[in-house]
Formats: sequence, C-alpha cells, structure tokens
Amino acid sequence: MICIILEMEGFIMLINDLNIEDLYKEYKNYCLSIAYYLLGSMTDAEDIVQDTFLKLKEHENIEKDITNLKAYINKMIVNRCMNELKSSRKKKENYIGTWLPEPILQTFNSEPLENLIQSDQLSYSYMVLMEKLLPKERIAYVLRNALGLKHSEIADVLNTTTVNSRKILSRAQIKMGRKNEKDMTVNLQKTYIEQFIWALSNGDIHRITHLLSNDILFAADGGGKVRTAINIIEGKERVLALISGIAKKFFFGKSATAAIINNQYGIVVTENEKITGIFCFDWNSSSQTMNKIFYVVDPNKLNLIPI
Repeated sequence: MICIILEMEGFIMLINDLNIEDLYKEYKNYCLSIAYYLLGSMTDAEDIVQDTFLKLKEHENIEKDITNLKAYINKMIVNRCMNELKSSRKKKENYIGTWLPEPILQTFNSEPLENLIQSDQLSYSYMVLMEKLLPKERIAYVLRNALGLKHSEIADVLNTTTVNSRKILSRAQIKMGRKNEKDMTVNLQKTYIEQFIWALSNGDIHRITHLLSNDILFAADGGGKVRTAINIIEGKERVLALISGIAKKFFFGKSATAAIINNQYGIVVTENEKITGIFCFDWNSSSQTMNKIFYVVDPNKLNLIPI
C-alpha cells in the first residue's frame, strides 16, 4: 500500500489503497508530454511512462508518504529519461544520416496532449535545437519552459542546488538562443505550406523559390531504411534541386496535406492512406521565408502518427 498525504484546504488528507490504473489514466498524457519533450521520441516516451507506472504497481504494497503526487511521478519520469538521454547519445553518434525528433500531430491516439504541446518554445524546430543540450540542460529547459517549474523545483528534480539549477538553465538558454521576434502568423504559414504542397504535387519547384531563405537548410531522416539525403543540404539552389528530385522521383502516387505538427503548420505525405513522410519547417519572420526544412521519412518515426 502506498500512503499518499495531500494537503488540501488547510488540512492533511491521507489516501490509502491507491489505484494505479486510475493514476495511469489521469497522468498518462501529462507524462507522455514530458517524456516526449525530453527524448524527442514518442515511442521511447511510451516505454518510459509504462515502465514508471509498472514500478509504482510493483511497490503499491510498500508504505510511502508522498506530499505531492504529481511532482513524485514527474521525478520518476525525469530520472528514467535522464538515463535514456545518456545512453542514446552514443546511439545517435552511430546513426545513419541526420537524426531528427519523431514528429507528432496535434493529437495522439485521438486524445489531445497536455497543453505543453501549445508552447512555441517547444515547437519542432526547438526540438531539433535541443539535441545540442546535455541531459541536465535539456531537463532544466523543458521543466522551465514546458511546465513553468520554479528553480527550487527543478533543483529538486536534478538533485542539485537552486543556484546550480539556474546556471544549468542559463547554459541551456544560451545554446538554444532566443527569438526576439514573433513567429510568422499562422495564416501566412498556411499560405506558404499550400504553395509548397502545390509545387511538390505538380513538380514545379521554381514556384516556391521566393519562399526559401538564401541560406536555407534541409535536413532529412530516413533512419537508414528510406533513401534520402544523408547530409544536411545548405543554400537555396541546392535545396531547390533536392526538393525537385523528391517531387519528380519519389512523389508519384502520393498526396500531401497541410496539418498541425508540433503546434505549427507542416505537411503530411501519404500513400494508400499510409503516412510515408512528414515535412516540418522553421520560419524566418523578418524575411518571411522558410529558414529550415525537416523531412522525416523513417518508418519507425511515422508509425504512431494518426491520420
């Protein structure tokens, strides 16, 4: 039995016989959101969350006082993600081509994710940027920007001092950089996406020349399973040539649709009602152009995305 002590309205209430199944239903999406932002993989996030609640189930007959249930579960999730982040760094070094985060639609299994998904600070382009961070830096960044935790709370999760927690977060923010300008409007993003889809579908890539910044980057992730560019492509002309090749050689029999992916407009590519690719974008609002294009075609990163 896990004894949970909760402070409510000035008095302490003791709850016995905790129902782990009910806890799982209540906190599943919250935990998935945290684990996903920390790992960049919904597949791994699911494994972490299931393992966490299995551990709770194994210890449900152990008497334990918990003053903040959500914080307790949060710390369990983060600790497991910390271990996964440390081990995954070596795997990514040996990855074939560019490793990109697993994209997700605005809903997962037809259930809306926690409001964490609404944070512009954790859009897909930020997910890519977070790969620069060390495990503790990433945890501090996510807990602060996604959950809005205080430095004392972050310090507790990281088992460090509040002063050190601030330093860790500061390093993370420097590595991530800060946008001083607002993102492009949603309507303009959608307009550009529709033009991009038209160019892909009709093979007339030069119609989208004006959409791309001069120093645009194109990163693709095929996971070694699907033929795509292994290295990051730089520059407008080279990127246009690559997109033209995708449109002419790999787009026959496929269709593209605008969709909200990681809280921004992106493109879902399908063939016979099966998702075969995802385009995500980073925008330059000052020049109103696409700054980066992320193209995910690794089947393992598309399995959990609902149509």
